[in-house]
Amino acid sequence: MKKSGKGLLGDIRVIALILCVLAALFVVYVYPPPPVNAGINGNLRYGLDLVGGSSLQLKLNGTIVTINAPINATAVQEYLEEELDAEVIMLKTDEGGTYEYEIRESVTKERLSEVLKGINGSIAKRPNGEDFFEESLTPATRDETRRIIETKINMLGLASTTIRTVGNNLMVIDLAGIDIKTAKDLVGKPGKFEIRIQTNGTEGEIEKGQRLAEIGNITAHVMYGSEGIESVGTTPTSETRKWQGKEYEEWGAPFALNEEGAVALRNAAIEYGAIDSPANHELAMLLDDVVVYSAPIAEDACEKLKEGVIYVWTANTGTGEEGKEEARELIIHLKAGALPVNVEIIGSGEVPAYLGAKFKEGALIAGLLALISVTGVVSLRYREKKIVLPMFFALFSEVILILGFAAVIRWQLDLPSIAGIIAVIGTGVDQLVIITDEVLSGGRSSATMYRKRVSFAFGIIFISATTTIVAMLALALMALGTLRGFAIVTIVGLLFGIFITRPAYARVIEEIM
Repeated sequence: MKKSGKGLLGDIRVIALILCVLAALFVVYVYPPPPVNAGINGNLRYGLDLVGGSSLQLKLNGTIVTINAPINATAVQEYLEEELDAEVIMLKTDEGGTYEYEIRESVTKERLSEVLKGINGSIAKRPNGEDFFEESLTPATRDETRRIIETKINMLGLASTTIRTVGNNLMVIDLAGIDIKTAKDLVGKPGKFEIRIQTNGTEGEIEKGQRLAEIGNITAHVMYGSEGIESVGTTPTSETRKWQGKEYEEWGAPFALNEEGAVALRNAAIEYGAIDSPANHELAMLLDDVVVYSAPIAEDACEKLKEGVIYVWTANTGTGEEGKEEARELIIHLKAGALPVNVEIIGSGEVPAYLGAKFKEGALIAGLLALISVTGVVSLRYREKKIVLPMFFALFSEVILILGFAAVIRWQLDLPSIAGIIAVIGTGVDQLVIITDEVLSGGRSSATMYRKRVSFAFGIIFISATTTIVAMLALALMALGTLRGFAIVTIVGLLFGIFITRPAYARVIEEIM
């Protein structure tokens, strides 16, 4: 067979493999800069079963029900809120005016039926005759709960955390490096929200992310959220403003103060001179002693404070999608991280740090043994270094590509993910053997015949990979707990194999044979 004149390093398939491997190593070890003590781990993140930590299985308490009653829907909502002492959300389900109600509290069907007797109401029936009553929540409430938990976790700087939702009222949280008591407190307890006012210094000295110890000497306490905040808006508000002839939309987080809070804020603004020089006397908001927002009081609000107290406020966060997202986050902080529904811990588990380290060491050894073992078997089969070495490096580069992908999407590597990598090594060597056998079976022949045999081998590989990917998609899309990691790693590894490493290996075999 006549060899290609370009050589290996001039072939696009080999170049693509080299560049992809270099890119994977770059994102793992170079950019973004890995933590100081990361060592060989680089930017890779590990799940709790490899570094230790806690896992919580949560049930979000709530009920969705349709009600028949002789009064209007708003009156039903108000009645339920008063009788059940719970927040009730009214949901219109069709153009005919039928309403569902989301009760953000766990309530039995029997109790609800008894309560509805007070308005001559009853639980509506489905077409099949069953009661329209289910222990569930709307996707919006579920997502709001998840967002609040994620915000609280981010406040503590816990990067190695995953949150999975199952249905509309179940949630699984894995917190790597966190003991079980801290994990339960994090989920179940609201934080401490505080408003302070700048007393010394100049504009811009207080920044988001600073701790109370850093700003304590230039600020004074005004109020705690539990004492002074009456209510917090559920969604960001916007106001159209003009600047240099252009209109823009500024977003903010609305909240209302009670009498005690409104008086405390006015007194502090007057005492420390904020109403006369607002720029140098910012209001700082802290959650668990960390600054989450800081800005001067608006000039028009300062004028109003000279005359009396202000109860309704809006903390402006900026323009565009970034300002809107910051307003959403600030609303969560203003509520001190309180969840919209009560959560019940229905299951929990903990992996001690020393045991996680042992698992991590064992997983690394298992991966290396898998790679060495399959290489040994191939060596016995072909007994030629010029075949075995390219096969080994093809499999090794595939592992590097998977790790690079995990670093890019910040995927946590856990035991199922390691199992997925080992599975990829197994399927990978099968496919490389198919290519090698097809090439060797034809002996020395023309380039046209060689490419026909390789094309035939790739046909088998594509069919095999496709069936595996389809099977793994069921696990990946259904989010079946930790099995999802196994499925995703397997799928990604197969895709890297059939589009990057297999073509490069075929080109190498063409060159050496």
